[in-house]
Amino acid sequence: MADDIVLVRPIMPAADKVRRAVARVFDSGVITNDGPRVRALERQLAGRLGIPDLAVCASGTTAIQLACGALRLTGEVIVPAAAFPAVWQAVLRAGGKPVAVDVEPKHLTLDPKAVEAAITPDTCAVLGVHTFGCPADIDALTAITRRIDVPLVFDGATCWGIDYHGRPLLSYGDVATLSLHAMKLTHSVEGGAVMGNGMLVANWVRRLRNFGTGVDGALAQGTNARMSELHAAIGEVVLAESDAEITRRIRVRRWYEEGLRQINWLRVLPLRAEAGPNVAAMPILLALDAPVDATTLGQELHARGIHARAYFTGHYRPHTLRLGGPTPVTHDIADRVVCLPFWGRLTEADIARVTTALKEIDARRKGPRHAPSVHLAGRPAASVSPGAAGLGVPRGRA
Repeated sequence: MADDIVLVRPIMPAADKVRRAVARVFDSGVITNDGPRVRALERQLAGRLGIPDLAVCASGTTAIQLACGALRLTGEVIVPAAAFPAVWQAVLRAGGKPVAVDVEPKHLTLDPKAVEAAITPDTCAVLGVHTFGCPADIDALTAITRRIDVPLVFDGATCWGIDYHGRPLLSYGDVATLSLHAMKLTHSVEGGAVMGNGMLVANWVRRLRNFGTGVDGALAQGTNARMSELHAAIGEVVLAESDAEITRRIRVRRWYEEGLRQINWLRVLPLRAEAGPNVAAMPILLALDAPVDATTLGQELHARGIHARAYFTGHYRPHTLRLGGPTPVTHDIADRVVCLPFWGRLTEADIARVTTALKEIDARRKGPRHAPSVHLAGRPAASVSPGAAGLGVPRGRA
């Protein structure tokens, strides 16, 4: 029996490279607490992106939390209703009040019209997500946030290696965040980073990731979100191999696009014009008359040894999340988006196996499916804790 095709397989550097990196850490006698390898990784990431204001941390989730803390966000933060739960969870932990609004139907990124409709006197920021590596509507969201004078933050968890209008996608927004989790293209096993683009936040992030301690005492938004020297050392080794992984993923995407073109009940979600290469994920949108829904498709593929994931349904669905308006697109796509396996070492035969499985599922399950009975978001919100005292004046509005 053939091996399973897993959703993502991380870059795994040669063991001797990892041993040398780890030995260097142990030889230094410093294994955590913002040591030289952490600072070296920060410099390397900053240099590659052309973003000097950059600080690493323990995860992509804590990157969002620390970014919100550094910006003193204690009021309402507008977020997409269709997003991984880490987004709104991080806002809550930072002391903000996440308010979810709809996404637009083509790219599944934050809908600027829904953002406009959700603005209140307590709105203190807009947090967009570059969904599956596709840029949000940066120009429209920038115009909105400039008009109401609040920060624009982008979660670019999956966006390493993607450019937009000739510059790194992570360089857009007042602040952007990156995940360095092993499931991402470049990684430090566990980790994240915060980039200050229009606002300088890196030094605040470094303070907050270390319990918020300073000469004037400890800040309420502080936490333990430091990256260890061991993680940073591995991050350096992986970073050196990330360009080769980008090249491999471009080839894998081409194979997918050729194979999936023959299946008329799904489409590959597109990137915006002037963005690319799409090396973050392989998301597909099922047609309304597809033979299966997202959950069933995942089960059918798994039975064939192929791992897929439906991020907007099942156990990823928020339990409670305050809505800032109607979310018809979010409801519509809740059970129609699936991510197929996507990583650089997949072979053309692997992709053929995936597309053949999809064709078999179509042949076995002819006829329209039933619409999903449970939506992504829509229950009344639970009470939200007020923001903690911050770094000076909070951005919540009374």
